[in-house]
Amino acid sequence: MVSPSSHLNWPPIAGVISDLDGVLYRGDAAIADAIEAFGRWQAAGLPFCFVTNNSTHTPEDVVHKLEAFGIAIGPNEVVTSAIAAAELARTNYPGAKRVYVIGAASLLNAVAAVGLDVTDREPEIVVMGLDRHITHEKMRIAVEAILKGAAFIGTNPDLLLPTANGFEPGAGAMITAVAAATRTKPLIVGKPEPHMIETALSRLGSVRSATLMIGDQIATDIQAGKGAGLPTVLVTTGVPPREDPALARPDFIVSSLAEIEVPTAPVGTPRQRRA
Repeated sequence: MVSPSSHLNWPPIAGVISDLDGVLYRGDAAIADAIEAFGRWQAAGLPFCFVTNNSTHTPEDVVHKLEAFGIAIGPNEVVTSAIAAAELARTNYPGAKRVYVIGAASLLNAVAAVGLDVTDREPEIVVMGLDRHITHEKMRIAVEAILKGAAFIGTNPDLLLPTANGFEPGAGAMITAVAAATRTKPLIVGKPEPHMIETALSRLGSVRSATLMIGDQIATDIQAGKGAGLPTVLVTTGVPPREDPALARPDFIVSSLAEIEVPTAPVGTPRQRRA
């Protein structure tokens, strides 16, 4: 385990917002240092909330996965891009009812849960997330609907997802194909947009300047944190960083979450509620 004496100039830390895949685990394999760090922070009473671009998991799925790694949280401490996409579809397009969904069952259920009809018949909105059973026919229906005027929502732009043995194509790879075919820019819900960060921040109740945003990807996690005005931490346990001078740099770079120095008693933040 990496020593926490990193000598970095850490700000007062009253809360943590963190990505999951590539930070706490890779696929189904836990990242031991990260699990230990969150365990220590939880024991110290530091509130945290997880934000994930992965639309294939429900908050309950995340709760059960982290429980198996030894971290006990409630569903209210998880914000997913599936839930955020469904809410955005309902609020941004109040006159629309019919939605064509490409994604996992969690995304279909999230859209249905906000009162929208999931259908491939004359959809007014197309919502796309990660679909590990993507077919040409699914993409054809999406392309046709968008060309006929349907709104286009993407859960997240991640091109790669870390796995236990390497990487796999992410939702962004599929969304990009439909966007290229229709020459239509999708409305992206997940990181790098700050929507989920703002939701997590409101649940924590901590001040921005003392709330860390932790992630493994500069293009998504770090940009979302910067967009929400949070100090950002890049941990190099996930997708290898790609140099892009157009992107805002993280405030801190660590190889292990053990390097993050947190106070024994969190500063000026109410203890988070378990849900």
